[in-house]
Amino acid sequence: MDVNPITKLWSFGTTGEPPERARQIKYANQIALLAGAVTIPYQIFYLVHDPRSCLWLILANLLFMGAYAAGLALNHIGRHVAARTLVVSTVYVQLFVVTSFISTGAGVHLFYLVQGVGVLSYSRRWPMLLLFGGVATALFLVCHFAFPPGSTALRFPPNALEVMYAGSAAGTVFLTGIFPYLFQLEIDRAEAALLASNRELERLNAIDPLTGLGNRRSLDACLDREWRRCRRQPGAWLSVLLCDVDCFKPYNDSYGHLAGDECLRKVAAALNRAPRRAGDLVARYGGEEFAFVLPSTDAAGARAVAERARALVSGLEIPHGASVAAEVVTLSIGVASIEVVAGADPADLLRQADVALYEAKEGGRNRVAVWAASN
Repeated sequence: MDVNPITKLWSFGTTGEPPERARQIKYANQIALLAGAVTIPYQIFYLVHDPRSCLWLILANLLFMGAYAAGLALNHIGRHVAARTLVVSTVYVQLFVVTSFISTGAGVHLFYLVQGVGVLSYSRRWPMLLLFGGVATALFLVCHFAFPPGSTALRFPPNALEVMYAGSAAGTVFLTGIFPYLFQLEIDRAEAALLASNRELERLNAIDPLTGLGNRRSLDACLDREWRRCRRQPGAWLSVLLCDVDCFKPYNDSYGHLAGDECLRKVAAALNRAPRRAGDLVARYGGEEFAFVLPSTDAAGARAVAERARALVSGLEIPHGASVAAEVVTLSIGVASIEVVAGADPADLLRQADVALYEAKEGGRNRVAVWAASN
């Protein structure tokens, strides 16, 4: 979120707009702010030099600055086309009017060059580029030939005109550079936002929405990653745990699906406390089943994690009057551990964990069964 007051002003009216339109809205806001800011030193110069003779020019500039403020207000209330038309038209008219007062000797007409660069930075539509660029070029040439030094109503000393021309030229160079910079800044921000959005989408795609644990997709990715890593390390063990909430269908039938969802959330939170290492993964495997991936863990270590997980869930003491295993919600857990070798398949490890889980259920539930293989 922008915290700079200037960037907040630039963002007037961009909320909820698509990127292309938001850039155009910001472009109009930036023109309004920059044109108003550039007018201020000229106003000070007129006031210091001769406020009486420059009165009409001072009043005209105040009117133009009011139009820029109105452009910001129009963008703020969603009148984007009107805002852009008002701001751009005001710039063209102001440069022409001011030049007609003080001649091209002050260099104010040079700012027409900035408009072409600004439009080129914020739009790639050729009709718009040709229209704005053509109008700016035509007005620049009209000013150049129609208002040469010494031909206008207000006469300034040559040294004053030289100072004004130098200031106009410096301002033109600065603004000619600032618009591409601001455009690139917007592109960089858009790309950063897109990357952050993609990362968040990937994260959400890997999370089970009910329990907040990893989902089957994250489980498969983790298992594949750890399997490949273990193959590069001779003698490395990898373990998988499959857990099943005992008699969960009768629980749902007795207590209702909302209570069943709440039960799964509590079980998931308890299981998430069972592993002790950052590299271990706990995921929802599907329905009332959960899975662990335990890298660099042999059968003994995996059994210890499984027993801890089983105890944590039993310790929740969630009443389960329809269970044949206990009076509270319990887990049956199948453990499969393997010393990874070339030619083996991670899917086989999952299948063996499923076989062990079946043995745990057949053995009376609320218990751990282990399968292990090594070289």
